[in-house]
Amino acid sequence: MDLLHTGRFDGFCLVSSDSDFTGLASRIREHCVDVYGFGEQKTPESFRQACHRFIYSENLLPEAPTPDEPERPDTRPANVKKPPTAAAPLIRTAISQLDDEAGWVPLGRVGQRLAALASDFDPRTYGQSKLSDLVEKAGGFESRRTDAGHLQIRVLPNSKAKTPKAKQSKPA
Repeated sequence: MDLLHTGRFDGFCLVSSDSDFTGLASRIREHCVDVYGFGEQKTPESFRQACHRFIYSENLLPEAPTPDEPERPDTRPANVKKPPTAAAPLIRTAISQLDDEAGWVPLGRVGQRLAALASDFDPRTYGQSKLSDLVEKAGGFESRRTDAGHLQIRVLPNSKAKTPKAKQSKPA
C-alpha cells in the first residue's frame, strides 16, 4: 500500500492463487489503478474478479509435445484446458450485449466485452491461441470479413447451444 500511495505506478501485478490477496486487489482498484493477477486455475473466483485482468499461469506454460515429439518435463499438465464449446455461452452473452439489428459484431469488440464480463477470459484456457479460432471451434457462430478486412461474428440463426462447427460466410 505504501507503493500505491507514492502515485508512481499505473498498475500492480499480484502473483498468487490465494484468496488472501482479494482485499489488496480491491483496495488498489479503488484508487483507479489496474491490478493484473496471475495464478493457477484453482484461484478463488473472488480474487480473479477483484483483478482488472487475471491470467492463468497454466496458459503461460509451453504447449504439450505432439505425439512425434519427445516428452519434456516442463510441459503443461494434462486436462488443464476446457473444451472450446464451454466458451460458447459466454461468447453468446457478449454478442447479445453488442449486436446490431442483423446480429453482426466486430470480433475485437466481442473480445473487449468478454474481458469485461470475465476478467479471467483467455482463449488459451480453451486450447486456442486466438479468439477467432475459439469462436470457430466453439460452434454455433458464423463469421464474415468486411470489405476493410475486419472479422465480424454472429450467433447462427436457429443454432443450438452445442452446434459442432461455425460456418463461414462471405461479406454481404
